[in-house]
Amino acid sequence: MTYKKGDKIGKYIITRDFDNTNGGQGQWGFAEYNGKQYFIKKFLNPVYPEVKAPGSKKRKQKKKSKCQEFERKHLGMMQALKSCGDGGLVVKTTDFFKYGNEFGSHYFKVSQKVDTSNLSNEIYNLDWKNRLFIMLTSAGALKILHNNGIIHLDLKPDNILIQEWKEKLIAKIIDFDSSIIKGYSTPLEELVGDPLYFSPEFGKHINTHGAELPPTQKSDVFSLGLVFCQYWTGRLPSFSDKHNYPYEALLNKEKLELPRIFLSSTEEEKLIEKKIFELIEKMLILDPHIRISINEVHENLKAICSGKSIKFYPKIYLSEETKKSSKGSRINANLKTTNLEKSKVKGNYSKSGRIKFNFRKKS
Repeated sequence: MTYKKGDKIGKYIITRDFDNTNGGQGQWGFAEYNGKQYFIKKFLNPVYPEVKAPGSKKRKQKKKSKCQEFERKHLGMMQALKSCGDGGLVVKTTDFFKYGNEFGSHYFKVSQKVDTSNLSNEIYNLDWKNRLFIMLTSAGALKILHNNGIIHLDLKPDNILIQEWKEKLIAKIIDFDSSIIKGYSTPLEELVGDPLYFSPEFGKHINTHGAELPPTQKSDVFSLGLVFCQYWTGRLPSFSDKHNYPYEALLNKEKLELPRIFLSSTEEEKLIEKKIFELIEKMLILDPHIRISINEVHENLKAICSGKSIKFYPKIYLSEETKKSSKGSRINANLKTTNLEKSKVKGNYSKSGRIKFNFRKKS
C-alpha cells in the first residue's frame, strides 16, 4: 500500500504522497502530528505477520524473529542517537513503530522534517566561505556521532542535508538505517551502503564475505573525504577506467587524482585551497590506521575557517595516536615535512613544506 496526502498512519496525518526516490528499501513522505511536521519512512521489509497472515506457524515464527531483530536494531540506534544532544546537526529518529492490518504490519520511522536549501546539489558553485562552513558543520555532525560510538556507514551527499540557518548554510546528517554501534558485532547482511562511497576496508569486508575486519569510524572519514571532494570541486577523484569505484582503485594500488580547481588570484584563497586538498588527501589514505580521525578533520577545518592555520603554520593537525601509527609508513616523510617552524613560513608554504598531490586540472 502506498500512502497519500490525507491518509493516517497511527497518530500521523500524511501531508505529502509517499515516494521511493532515494528511499532505498522503503517509501517516504511528510506527516503532521500535534502541529509539527515530520519526515516519515515506511520500510518495505520485513513485514510483521499478524493473526491472519498466511503461512505455517513455523514460518510465521521465523518472520517474527526476523522482525524482532529488526526492531532491536532500530530501537537501539534510536536510543544511541538520543545521546547526541539537541544541537541540530544530527537529525535523530523521534519515533519507530509498526502499523498495518490483521494480515501484516510494516515498520515506520519518524524524524524531524528539515527544510533543505535548493543549493544542496550545487555546493561546489558556492563561494569558498560557504563551502568551508558546510564542510565544517558536516565534520561537526560526524564528530558528534563518532564521539557517541555511532558509525554511519552510508555517508553520501543524499544523506547530508543542507539547511539555511541564520543566513548561513549548515549540514545535517540523516538516515541511520545502515548505521552500527562501535564495538558491537553486526551480521554481514546488515552492512549495506553505496559502494561509490565505500572505504577500502568496508569494500574488502563485503567482498570477502566478512573474512576481513569490519569497517570502523575511519570508514566514515573516507566516505566524507569523497563528499568533500565533490563539495569543493563538483566531482569525485578520478581513477583508471578499469575500476568502478574509488575504493577498488586504491585496493589495486592506484592513486586517486583530485580535481584541481581555481578560486581566485588572492593569496589567501590559494592557501585555503591547498589546505583543503591536503586535508582531503589525509581523509582518503588507504590504511585506516594512518587515515586521520573526524576529530582531526574538524580541528583542521576550524583552523582553516578562522585563518589560524593559514597565517601561522602550513601543517595538518594530527593527534599523537595518528603520528604514532604513521611512523615508518610511506606518508611519514610527508608528516615530517609539515612540521615547519612558524618563523620559516612568512605567510605562505615553503617549498620543502608542501605535500605533493596528483592534481588534475578541471576541464
